[in-house]
Amino acid sequence: MQKCLAVFAIFFTFAAFSVRSQSPEKAPIASPKALTWDAVSIKPHRALDNTAMTRVLPDGFEMQNLEIHSVVIQAFPVRSGDQIVGWPAWTNSERFDFRAKMDAETADEFHKLRGNDASNMWRLMMRQLLEDRFVLKYHIEKRELPIYELVVAKHGPKMKTSAPDEPGTSMMSPGKLSAHHNQASDPSGILSGIVGRTVIDKTGLTATYDIDLTWAWNDDPSAGETGPSVFTALEEQLGLKLDSAKAPLDVVVIDHLERPSEN
Repeated sequence: MQKCLAVFAIFFTFAAFSVRSQSPEKAPIASPKALTWDAVSIKPHRALDNTAMTRVLPDGFEMQNLEIHSVVIQAFPVRSGDQIVGWPAWTNSERFDFRAKMDAETADEFHKLRGNDASNMWRLMMRQLLEDRFVLKYHIEKRELPIYELVVAKHGPKMKTSAPDEPGTSMMSPGKLSAHHNQASDPSGILSGIVGRTVIDKTGLTATYDIDLTWAWNDDPSAGETGPSVFTALEEQLGLKLDSAKAPLDVVVIDHLERPSEN
């Protein structure tokens, strides 16, 4: 689960950079104008400091000491890491420092995009980076995978109904999610990254709620962190639970991926 948490942290950071998208299952669509990076720097991480860092910039992003998984998951409309398979062995141990930059005109065009257009353009640009620098080749196929269904727990929902006409907002930090004027289905994409499986909303709830959820972010007992698991927190704090199930999902199969040339 530790890798799921690391990948999810990147996913959430980039979601904030682009904009909240609609349905991650839908195939990416072309934007009116294809945008490209002006400059991309990728180097093997050699610093003695093992801290991983991600920083979103107005013209792109920086990532330090991260596996390639963190970039690949940004390139496709998937909800969890198990929807990408076929990783070469080196991707589990080698880490890189990334810096991708748009020129001023491209950054301005990107920030004009909204909704699915922005999310799909971001994925397209990430695939361009991977195809150019890592020689990525892939195909999509349907596979039946374990999922979680988000359902109402035995004693009913415990979420507070939002005030009318309140704007929708959400904030995420390790072990804490606060979302206001959101539907019960909205956190399903976030939960997918946390639990490492695609989460599908089956609550049937249609109202909007104020959602506050806290749980133990680090699942390593040696870290000394206390608190409920996300599964327990969902039931105790929100009156929701995750039931195991299976469903046919689109899976990205990596056919080829090379180490990048350093620059």
